[in-house]
Amino acid sequence: MIRAAALTLALVCAGPVWAQSDDPKGEDAGANTSCRDLGPMIHFCGTPPDFVLTPQSIDSDVTSYFETPEGIQVAAVIEPLEATDALTIEDLRQAALLNLSQASGTPVDQVVVLSQRTALIEGVPHTSFVYRGTVDGEMYVYANSMALLPGVAAQFVTIEAGVTTYSPRHESVHNRFLQDVQVRP
Repeated sequence: MIRAAALTLALVCAGPVWAQSDDPKGEDAGANTSCRDLGPMIHFCGTPPDFVLTPQSIDSDVTSYFETPEGIQVAAVIEPLEATDALTIEDLRQAALLNLSQASGTPVDQVVVLSQRTALIEGVPHTSFVYRGTVDGEMYVYANSMALLPGVAAQFVTIEAGVTTYSPRHESVHNRFLQDVQVRP
C-alpha cells in the first residue's frame, strides 16, 4: 500500500516549514524545457511569477511546493505505486481528510468538505474536492485534485490560509495550477 506519509497534506497548511533544499527533481519534460519533472509521468510547466518554487518541506514525500502571487500555496504529491497497490481515489480522499483531522485535532467526520467536483488534468476529468480545517489556530481551505495513473498516485493541492470559503480567486489559482500539469510517459 502507498506510504501514508506521502498523503500527509495537512502538514503543508501548518505554515512555512521549509528546509534549505530546493534541488529540482529534474527540468526536462519533452519539448518544454521549463517544465519540472515531478515524478514518473508527471511534469509541471508553471513558471515564475505565477508559480515560484520554494525550498522543500521537512516532509520529503511532498514532491514540490510553490507560492503564487496571490499568496496561495501549491503542493504536488507524486508517488510511484507498486502493481500490488490497490489504492483508490476514495482512499486518497479519506487519507487527506484523516491527515487534516489529526493535524487539527478534529474528528475526521467533522472535517468540513465544502464541495466535490471534477477537475481537468490535460483534458481528462479527475476527482477534486475542497475542504477546510483549523491547524494551530489558523483556518485553511484546500482544493485537492487527485489522479491515479499507471503506476503513479498524484495529488495537486492548493491551500489558502486565513479563509473559510473557496473563493473564485482560489479556484482560479487551482485551475491555473492544473493547466500547467502535463502527463507524459
